[in-house]
Amino acid sequence: MEIRPGIHQVPGLKWSNAYLLVEDEGLTLIDGGIPGDGSKILRYISQLGHTPQDLNRIVLTHSHPDHSGPMKELSRISGATIAVHEKDTRYQPKTGGRRLHYPGQPPAFGWNVPFLRRIPAHETIEDGQVLPVMGGLRVLHTPGHTPGSVCLYMPEQGVLFTGDMLLANGRRFRRPVYFPGTDLKNYRASVERLAGLTFDTACVGHGDPIRDEGTARLQEMLDSYSWISPRWTEFKRWARLLFHH
Repeated sequence: MEIRPGIHQVPGLKWSNAYLLVEDEGLTLIDGGIPGDGSKILRYISQLGHTPQDLNRIVLTHSHPDHSGPMKELSRISGATIAVHEKDTRYQPKTGGRRLHYPGQPPAFGWNVPFLRRIPAHETIEDGQVLPVMGGLRVLHTPGHTPGSVCLYMPEQGVLFTGDMLLANGRRFRRPVYFPGTDLKNYRASVERLAGLTFDTACVGHGDPIRDEGTARLQEMLDSYSWISPRWTEFKRWARLLFHH
């Protein structure tokens, strides 16, 4: 589903969103859903008239398994590199490289996601870096949801990829989601930083993208939101929603 020229939301993903940036030079994937969603992404690539080998780069907004699930499979099939912020990775002495890491993983939830340790981080990205995609894809380090959460900004097109820093229902932004490992102070500072950007379209991690007046709609959410410490019951609710269906 094309959101803006060359920017597609991969259809059919159950839990989270993935986006394909389509250029003549190749494809860039932003996030990728849960384990098993790789086949849906490859099917959509084929529907666009491309092959898996046209996928050059995979960029993760953060390491959570509902966004990084099929990355090892997709990288193996396509040869694409996986890029993520260093703070959502961990160095593995046995392999001499970095692997994805889930900061703040709570044993009490049974969120044992060892497969993350098998997903390589071929490239680490940092704040202010501009990736050579569609005229420039700017990396914004926005810690809070995880220590290494990033948003990706295309200022000329007025498009912001938010990961789980911002969620939406197509008309308005929803309140932030807190997970184990969430840093409320950093989360608030990061969202306020995003509110200082100029964008129309917000491609969010969950829910329907905002397609117009993104900056104004984000300010509306901030004006009505009270930043309070999350409750443990909220963590458990989201754990059941994402991992126990």
